Amino acid sequence: MEEHVEGTMSESIPTELILEIFARIPTKWLFQIRCICKQWYNLINNDPCLPTMHLAQSTTSEEEALILTHWFHVKHRKSTLKFITESPNPILEFPNTGRYDLENSCHGLLCFAKCGKEEEAILSNPLKHELHFLPRSTALSRWPQFTRYGLGFDSSSKMYKIVRIFFRDFDWTNQGYELSAEVYTMGAVGQWRDIDRVPHYPLYRSGVYTNGILHWLVNYEFTHDDDLKSMVVSFDFKKEEFNSIPHPEFFSKNSNWFELVDLRGYLGMVDFSLGTHIEIWKLKDYEKKEWVREYKIDIHPLDGMPINQCIEVVGVIGEDEILLKHFDMLVVYSSKTGGLRSIQTLSGGLDVDTPQVYVYKGSLVSLSL
Repeated sequence: MEEHVEGTMSESIPTELILEIFARIPTKWLFQIRCICKQWYNLINNDPCLPTMHLAQSTTSEEEALILTHWFHVKHRKSTLKFITESPNPILEFPNTGRYDLENSCHGLLCFAKCGKEEEAILSNPLKHELHFLPRSTALSRWPQFTRYGLGFDSSSKMYKIVRIFFRDFDWTNQGYELSAEVYTMGAVGQWRDIDRVPHYPLYRSGVYTNGILHWLVNYEFTHDDDLKSMVVSFDFKKEEFNSIPHPEFFSKNSNWFELVDLRGYLGMVDFSLGTHIEIWKLKDYEKKEWVREYKIDIHPLDGMPINQCIEVVGVIGEDEILLKHFDMLVVYSSKTGGLRSIQTLSGGLDVDTPQVYVYKGSLVSLSL
C-alpha cells in the first residue's frame, strides 16, 4: 500500500507543488505526516529549499509556549524542555551536567548557555530533537557567569552566527570592566573571531532577535546612571557591529525595571517602573527608531512587592494576547477586552527551580548546516 501511495504521488504531483503545499503546513504537522511515504520523509527532512520556503510562509498560529524546567538533585542538575499544551514528557533533555538557560531564539533554533563557572553553549531545534555543542573559545572570561551568547542570521551570507560577549578583566586605571566579543559562524571552517568594537556596559538578561539584529538591556549594576544614554544594546549579524538603540524617555533608567520582548517580529520594551500598571512599547519603525505604546496592562501587585518581581511578560500568542507569568501561574491578557484570565499553573516541587516560559515558533531549519 505504501509503495502504491508513493508511486502515485510521485507521478501525479510535481515535487515543486508538494513543496509549496508543505511550506504552508505547520511545522509540527509536517513532522507527523512525514512517515506517510518515503518521498514526503525525504522532502521534509532533507530538501534544502523547504526550510527557507516554510519560514517565509509561517504564521502566528504556530506560536506555542515552551516551559524550561530546571531539576536539581543531590548529585546532579538537569534541564528539560516541553510544550505547555502536550504531555508531561519533555521534547528535549539536556545533559546531566548543570543548568542551561535560554539566551535567545532565531528561526526556530534556540541558543542555550550553561550557568555557573564552566562555560558551555548549545544550539537546538527542539522539534527535530537536535542538540549541537558549540566549540569552546580559547579566550577565557574572568567572570564566566556574566558571559552572554546570542544566535542570529546573516542575510548576506545566508549563514547562522553566534556572538559571545564576556569579561576580559577589570581596568584598574579607569575603574571599569574590560569587555571582549567574538563571533562564530555555523558551517564555516574556523574558530571564534574577535570583534574590535564592544559594548561599553555588560549585558543583562536574554537577548531578543528581530530584523537580523539581536538586542539586550545593559546591566544596571555595572553602569553609572548619569552616563547611561540608552538601556538597549544591539548587535547586527550582517555588519558584525554593536550599537545602542534610542528608546522612549522613561521614569527610570534602572534596567532592572525593564524587559525586552519579541512582539511578533518587532522589538518590544516592557516598563515596570510605574507601579500600578505595565506599559509595553513597540519599535514600530526600526529605521526611524519610532516607538509607540502598544499595550497598557493594569496590575495590582501584592502589598510592598515591586511589580517586576511578581510579573514577567513572556510574549504575544493567539489573537493579539499577551502571555504573562505570575509567580507559578500563566495568565493571558486580552488586548480586545482588557481582561486577564489564568490558563495554567506551572507544576513545581521541592527539587524543581521556578520554570521559565518562552513563546516559540518551530521551523524546519537543521543544525547540520
